[in-house]
Amino acid sequence: MSNTKFYKGRPVEGEALDELLKNWPIPDVTEDPRKYSGRSTAFGKPLEQLYQKPDKNAEEPDTEEPEFPTLTLEELEQIRQDAYDEGIKQGHEQGYIDGFDKGVTEGKEAGYKEGVEIGKQQGHDDAKPLIEEKLQTLTLIINELHEPLRLVDERCEKQLVELANLLAQAVIFREVELDPNIVLLALKKAMDALPISEHTVKIHLHPDDLELVKEAYGEEQLAQQHWHLLPEPTLHRGDVEVKTSQSSIDMTLKTRIKEILDDFLHGSGIQS
Repeated sequence: MSNTKFYKGRPVEGEALDELLKNWPIPDVTEDPRKYSGRSTAFGKPLEQLYQKPDKNAEEPDTEEPEFPTLTLEELEQIRQDAYDEGIKQGHEQGYIDGFDKGVTEGKEAGYKEGVEIGKQQGHDDAKPLIEEKLQTLTLIINELHEPLRLVDERCEKQLVELANLLAQAVIFREVELDPNIVLLALKKAMDALPISEHTVKIHLHPDDLELVKEAYGEEQLAQQHWHLLPEPTLHRGDVEVKTSQSSIDMTLKTRIKEILDDFLHGSGIQS
């Protein structure tokens, strides 16, 4: 291993090394706090204060232990009793506070539920008359809305009945003109409805139908049955009116049509 010495990066040996060691300067290692003036640690503490030597002449702190007073048995018992009473008092106060808070919370919840139920019932009782009144009003309005429709239905029904009556009359009147025997059938039906005890009978006919009846029955038979044929221009073809001293039978076409239609409409549940 080499023992070569270096000085400022250059090797030094022999006499040069001896001379260098003789004249080697001793560094000054005495502490000078002034060189730390204006400088501080990362925590802001001044370096002068940090490297300052403690003053040996400063008074050392009193390290004597403090003296505690001597307590008697009675004093210790009193301290224990006071601590016990204080604990009881604090526990009582804390228990009262906890119990009061719990009671208030539970009381609020129970009162809230009871209040809600009472409020619902009270609201229902208060609103029931008003609801019934509104329902009656609504029912009346609905009935009034339906009333025009009901009137329209009734009018349409009556118009249909009248139309059917007119159509029936038109058809029957037309049939009377085409079939003269209709008046003969009406006359027979009227005579059958008369009591047998009737002797003199007046038969009112349309002038055209009167001649038809004369031709059908003949003068001799009409006289035997005491039928007096009387012309009535106000009657329609096919109309027959039979009158006696005690009764009268209307066998006009309008009356017969009305009876037929009334029976038909009554059977169909329609009022004429």
